[in-house]
Amino acid sequence: MAEGRDRVRNLRAAVESLTDLPAAFQQVADETSQTRDTSFKTVVEGSVRVLSPMVLEECYAIGREAIVNALSHSEGLHIEVEITYDARQFRLRVRDDGRGIDPEVLENGARDGHWGLPGMRERATRIGGQLEFWSRPASGTEVGLTVPAAMAYRALPKSKISWFRRSPGMSG
Repeated sequence: MAEGRDRVRNLRAAVESLTDLPAAFQQVADETSQTRDTSFKTVVEGSVRVLSPMVLEECYAIGREAIVNALSHSEGLHIEVEITYDARQFRLRVRDDGRGIDPEVLENGARDGHWGLPGMRERATRIGGQLEFWSRPASGTEVGLTVPAAMAYRALPKSKISWFRRSPGMSG
């Protein structure tokens, strides 16, 4: 019980100071004990945009869970995190080349007594995102989160947006 509380406390502290998702995910990989040498890399596509605080927190938690699961259970040699800042959506994908998730677990939505997959789904729903799992035995796993841009990105303060208004009588 105390270990669980410490994990939650550490997770909240990490999220509060979170500004760089790739660096945060690298730290998760560095801090997760592994039984083998697994390569870990993060790829960022698109122009980095500021995520809304709630989306940032939930994306970090989903990515963290996927990375820890991959490092702890997949027995894969390669793990890749892909972060895509697109005009229409924000995407986060975590892939491994490991043994895959048991098809029965995917069908049931969870492993008995475990809350990782249901928790990831709840977090995705909370931010208006869509979470998908792809996995095949001995072919690895991919966890994909897509969040619409309107939900994902922090709106610019009104002072940063310039509007051009025509005065009455202006032609053009």
